[in-house]
Amino acid sequence: MKDKEKIRQYLIDIAEKIFSQLGFDRTTMDIIAREARKGKSTLYYYFKNKEQLFAAVVQKEAEYILSELLEIVNSPLDARSTLKQYANKRFQLARDLLNYYHVIKNEDYYRYYPLVYKYRRKHDEYEVKLIKQILIKGIEAREIDIDEQNIQSIAVAITAAMRGLEEPILLDNNHSSLEEKIDTMVDILFDGLTNIIRTKHKNSQKTN
Repeated sequence: MKDKEKIRQYLIDIAEKIFSQLGFDRTTMDIIAREARKGKSTLYYYFKNKEQLFAAVVQKEAEYILSELLEIVNSPLDARSTLKQYANKRFQLARDLLNYYHVIKNEDYYRYYPLVYKYRRKHDEYEVKLIKQILIKGIEAREIDIDEQNIQSIAVAITAAMRGLEEPILLDNNHSSLEEKIDTMVDILFDGLTNIIRTKHKNSQKTN
């Protein structure tokens, strides 16, 4: 890695820590520069303002999250277990790592959402692809039966459902039952998709 890129990544790492501790409003370029032991001119050489630096932090965290989720998707587990681990890991990372969820906790989510929307949109699109991989795993193992033309819409629906749970989960400080809730949600989903197989099988038997 070239020296300039090393310095840029170092500044992002420092900013990530400061944003997560102070939130977006209370963080300043002065604080970040002081914590990084760099002059403000160095900070402004790499980032024209606080918003641009915050966006770089979000991008870094989003890339880390997706790499962690991809590792779960590629695991040898069955599809149901894969989706459970995926969902649990997703909410754990959202709770513990994401700076753009830090603003949710401080009730400033909608004010700052435009700063992270571009990266969030890419994140959502990639998540749909990961969920599709899990569904395909389930189809190939005959755990579920979904017509090929429906995989995309079901993956989008699952992604939207998990996204819809983000705010209540992250605003609620009681995480003790989170894993149980996620497991129940996934079981309901897979039981519904499994019933499709049973229904088709019964209809096939009646026809014969």
